[in-house]
Amino acid sequence: MRPITPLFLVVALLLTGGATRLAYIEYSEGDALRSRASAQHTATISFPALRGDILDARGRVLAGSAPRPTIFVDPSAVDDPGFAAHSIAPVLGLSAEALERDLRERADRGYFVLKREVSDAELARFKHVRDARKLRAFGIQADSLRVYPYGALAGQILGFVGAEGRGAGGVELFYDEHLVGTPGFRRSIVDVQRRRLRQSPADYVAPRDGATVVLTIDAYVQQVAEQHLAKAVADHRAEWGVATVLDALSGEVLAMANVPTFDPSSPVPPNATPEQVTASLDLLQNRAASFAYEPGSTFKPFVAALAMEDGLTRIGEVFAINGPRRVFGSRTINDTHGYASLLFEEILSRSSNIGMGLIGARCGNERMHRYVRLFGFGDATGVGLPGEHTGQVNDFGSWGPFSTQSIPIGQEISVTCLQLANAFNVFATDGVLLRPRVVRGIVASDGNMIWDNSRPIPVRRVMSEATARAVRVQALAQTVVSGTGKTAAIPGYQVYGKTGTAQIARPGGYLDGKYTASFVCGAPTRNPRLTVAVSVYKPVGQYYGGQVAAPAAGRILADVLLYMQVPAEAHFDAAGSTQDRAGGD
Repeated sequence: MRPITPLFLVVALLLTGGATRLAYIEYSEGDALRSRASAQHTATISFPALRGDILDARGRVLAGSAPRPTIFVDPSAVDDPGFAAHSIAPVLGLSAEALERDLRERADRGYFVLKREVSDAELARFKHVRDARKLRAFGIQADSLRVYPYGALAGQILGFVGAEGRGAGGVELFYDEHLVGTPGFRRSIVDVQRRRLRQSPADYVAPRDGATVVLTIDAYVQQVAEQHLAKAVADHRAEWGVATVLDALSGEVLAMANVPTFDPSSPVPPNATPEQVTASLDLLQNRAASFAYEPGSTFKPFVAALAMEDGLTRIGEVFAINGPRRVFGSRTINDTHGYASLLFEEILSRSSNIGMGLIGARCGNERMHRYVRLFGFGDATGVGLPGEHTGQVNDFGSWGPFSTQSIPIGQEISVTCLQLANAFNVFATDGVLLRPRVVRGIVASDGNMIWDNSRPIPVRRVMSEATARAVRVQALAQTVVSGTGKTAAIPGYQVYGKTGTAQIARPGGYLDGKYTASFVCGAPTRNPRLTVAVSVYKPVGQYYGGQVAAPAAGRILADVLLYMQVPAEAHFDAAGSTQDRAGGD
């Protein structure tokens, strides 16, 4: 990259002499000066700045700028447009007739571009012809092309760069002012053959390349997440899927996967129809952060944990479930399986809607509304990406009698995959909500740090360490040992998590037979290092979270824990029942 030099431009107008001298110049030297002025003029050459790189957490280049020359011409300096056009056009694959016409019509409009992204072979031929025929009106500008070495990997996170060289979506858009850089220029006095006559130091300003943006994303973790998510989407013929992987200790986003993916190198196919353009740009949407959906049973731990925190229940308390169906006022709540009774921790591991309805009744709406907001639902996380959705948490005044049983089972509320992962990470941090981050820092082209964002950012304490640990170890771990999340179990580590199967909401009700299958989890249980959330939209056939999303989440955990060299756990025996009577979601 070019070094930063002080940006300065000295403009001076020297006025000397009085009226007598001015008159002498005008009348005595005027013809000579006008003759000299016609033989020379000012030429300004622009030196574009390279757009800054986007790196992953380990320094891998996810987006960079490759030099690609641009050929331009100053038509005012062309003596013979016909000769010039028929000399240059063939080597650049252009029409000689069209170029000649442009040279004649634009003779007084300044330089214009003939061709961008010129190949090495074209550049060599152009230089040979230009120099041999002394066509000094034609020049080369060192432009650059945005390249994405990993193709579609993390495409929705990165975004792309538009035709004008400005960011469009993702990190490219959100941090465009840092990435874009400042072009330089050289202003010289040249003769009609474009030979430089003079130039002062004040007439040169070096370009300042854009800053480097360092992400928290790890390319390997991103690849693992996209690979296992893609398999889940394909196996279950779903419309799309999302996954988020967090470093549990820091809140850094290690991966944010979307399937289908988006290729920033080719955001819109050539000669695309309007429908194809719309479809292509729809893929740019980072649904992991911008699409909100009802979380279903993945929401149960949040209400249950804070009910325990407030002393409304405890580990080991027995709840009378009394079968697969229960009436709460004017509403009937159903369970997939019928239970006579369940322990508090089994309400989570078996995913009992009736059990959560009982806990919701103890809490009441006002307390639950506070719980929901404590976990950050209804607010943007501040992850540092454009288009982040806040999710939807209705005002307390709009909550009614149904809300008392709806909220505890993840209805009447919507969340993003990122929000779900970040809230669940509270169980890994022993009760503290962190702000998730996708950018670790920004470094200027001279190596100076512009922004250091590498430290964890605590938002608030949500619950005590004791409550977070008890729910994690004695309830959520049991979900994977013998509950609805058994398909997320992996060798060597105890996973804790929660399944969710949410019918997709529509205005006034729900879509028949259409679901979002989810699983949110972490590992290892004793000393958590990772938090993972996976959601698969509209699977066909099997649709429970434990069937569709949990296996993908488990495979992501297994691969990433190995990659991070996290030591395997000794034998872990989660407290609670070990009977194999898993629920459906």
